[in-house]
Amino acid sequence: MNWQAERLHWASILRNEHGEGTPPRTVLLVAHPDDETIGASVLLATFPQIRVVYLTDGAPRDSKLWSADACGSRDEYAAMRRTEVQRALSHVSIPANQVDWLGGIDQEAILAASTLTAKFSEYLSLHGADAVITHAYEGGHPDHDAAALIARLAISQSSAETLLIEMTSYHARAGRCVTGEFLHSDPSSELVIELSEEQRLRKSQMLAAHSSQRAVLAGFGVDRERFRLAPAYDFSKPPHDGPLWYECMRWPMTGTRWRSLAALATREAQECNAVHSA
Repeated sequence: MNWQAERLHWASILRNEHGEGTPPRTVLLVAHPDDETIGASVLLATFPQIRVVYLTDGAPRDSKLWSADACGSRDEYAAMRRTEVQRALSHVSIPANQVDWLGGIDQEAILAASTLTAKFSEYLSLHGADAVITHAYEGGHPDHDAAALIARLAISQSSAETLLIEMTSYHARAGRCVTGEFLHSDPSSELVIELSEEQRLRKSQMLAAHSSQRAVLAGFGVDRERFRLAPAYDFSKPPHDGPLWYECMRWPMTGTRWRSLAALATREAQECNAVHSA
């Protein structure tokens, strides 16, 4: 695939220069409520027909990982986050019938990777997609990495040509959390959208809609958003040397376990592909 040609193509699309032509069928696969705003607010505003798919419900089993605003049961916390999604997406006029949830549990998407891959593959077959936009494999959050894996596996099960595009999230660098940049950055391979004053205001309003996450979201800027064609990752290897960010945070998942589960999901997807092509 000629990335430079695709980059020019997507630059015109993301800047809303497609004129009278039909915009591509675009699916945004994100790990959690608020990830859509962090990585792709300009995309949501540009493509009124975009479909937004959430890998998880944003509510971990361990209540110590909930926001300070959470109260009641895990289901109630998940419902709170769904309401916040509705408020955020109202700023870009994305209706509820363009939003879907695959049913994963926050922090545990990789544990159900095969099931979630099957669900997303079925979703793509039903709705079609010229492009899927999702997270990069960077070791920031295990669910972000699971989204990168699941998107690739689901696309591999489709006979359609679907472009896989990445947005930025966060990752570790020298023991610090870095946001708004790709882990392995190559400016020539990135499409950088500098947000206008109107776009920055809208993104700020969308972030504020996720009020339960305000402490976390304070670390994310609103000046620009970056996209690139997803590289061919080797999910059996860590994305970088040293501790991953979720290991620095001492969350339940480890990189070693994540990669073992990713290998299992990959084998199962390959077996499924072999059966369907036989």
